[in-house]
Amino acid sequence: MRVRSRATAVATMVALAAVGTGPAHAGGTRTLTGPVTGDADLFMTYVGCESLSGPTAAPGSRINLGPYSAPVGRRSLGLVPGGPGTASGPYAAFGSLAGVDASVSVAATGGTRGVSYVMAVTPDSPPGTAWSGRADLDVAAGSWSSVAASALTYDWTLVDLTTRAPLAQEGRATTGELAARHGDGPGFVVTGFGCDGRAFNLDAVKASGSTLDFEGTTLTTTVGVDRDQVPAGESVTVTGRVTEAGGRATGDTLVLESRRPGGAWAPVGEPVLSGPDGQARVDVQVTETTELRWHRPQSQYADEGWSEPVTVTVDQPATPTDGAEQ
Repeated sequence: MRVRSRATAVATMVALAAVGTGPAHAGGTRTLTGPVTGDADLFMTYVGCESLSGPTAAPGSRINLGPYSAPVGRRSLGLVPGGPGTASGPYAAFGSLAGVDASVSVAATGGTRGVSYVMAVTPDSPPGTAWSGRADLDVAAGSWSSVAASALTYDWTLVDLTTRAPLAQEGRATTGELAARHGDGPGFVVTGFGCDGRAFNLDAVKASGSTLDFEGTTLTTTVGVDRDQVPAGESVTVTGRVTEAGGRATGDTLVLESRRPGGAWAPVGEPVLSGPDGQARVDVQVTETTELRWHRPQSQYADEGWSEPVTVTVDQPATPTDGAEQ
């Protein structure tokens, strides 16, 4: 899983403390086919469940249909913890502690425990320090739940950004309540799940006007034949190949379909598995001119699709001309 570790979050917090300005976000919905966002202010990460700098194990990731009814689109990002004690989820930078709008939707068929951390620099925090907030999370099974940072109550501690040593205790407060006490300022929030080691799914990750929607990847299916003209009753070898955007073969199972030109498509035989070279192969007997194509059924990580058709022409026997000897 290509995500950023907690070290990036700490480095970002130091930079915010030094500059004292908040991030800028592009609004709108962005569709992703995996955990990588390409955004320095909004990305997937993993942190310790007991503390932001605690021990961690990187999770695995996948794209799933659902589970249940996904809050945005049809699919979501599935995360499989490497073990208990690590929380995985979005990092979102913000420019205003008083106006934090970071949220994430989560679903787990067995329920999941998580944690949310906030780091913020306020006008009254001494140079090199920041307010660190922590809130435990518990998500029930059976449906999607939306978790918004601004609605959580955190335990706050003023910490030294270099050593992480606690300098003062503030008690419990929401992000808005802390800003009312100490003034507004920039920071970041990390909200993650999987502390109990159970797999879960994320979707509709929102921060500062941006929404992340996790959907299937785009695949291309192609068809080929060893010859496009044959005598009636002979066979042709039909090959199929499925590739992702970078050209890598995915090896998806394919179903061959055929029709007379202009007729209705119908499946031919059983689904065909791809070989070690990433190609599906099947021999088809042709008795008349036929169009052939491959159907790629829907999968967890991609919508269904079809190749362009190819036509195999059957040679017609010659007919005697008028007046010719019989």
